Amino acid sequence: MSRAVSIRPVNSIIFIHGGGDFDVPADKIDRRRSLVAASDDCLIVCVHPEVDGPTELTIGRAVDVDPGRAPDFIGPLSTPKRRVIIDQVDGHIVHDQIVSSHAPTIRLWFSHPRWPERVLIGID
Repeated sequence: MSRAVSIRPVNSIIFIHGGGDFDVPADKIDRRRSLVAASDDCLIVCVHPEVDGPTELTIGRAVDVDPGRAPDFIGPLSTPKRRVIIDQVDGHIVHDQIVSSHAPTIRLWFSHPRWPERVLIGID
């Protein structure tokens, strides 16, 4: 089962992490190269500019959100507490889920290569 949420985050980014202390890869953000900046335990994901409208997030298992093409990003996320949290710069939590692994695989699909209005997030 998947979950859909509409957001307008400050700075047009969201964080995907495992909670607690995590390494924010702020120095790796370069929207011209990739919409994702990654450390072992945190992903910064660029989304639609907040002033231009909302970003629709669809969150679920990869098999449930897969649009039928290869992911734009795929990688493990270290989650020592076995939680995946998606939040915004202002700390607003968009999604919080318990996972069965300490290193779930995160798959992301974007509706646009620079300014995605839709982001699909697969958590396995």
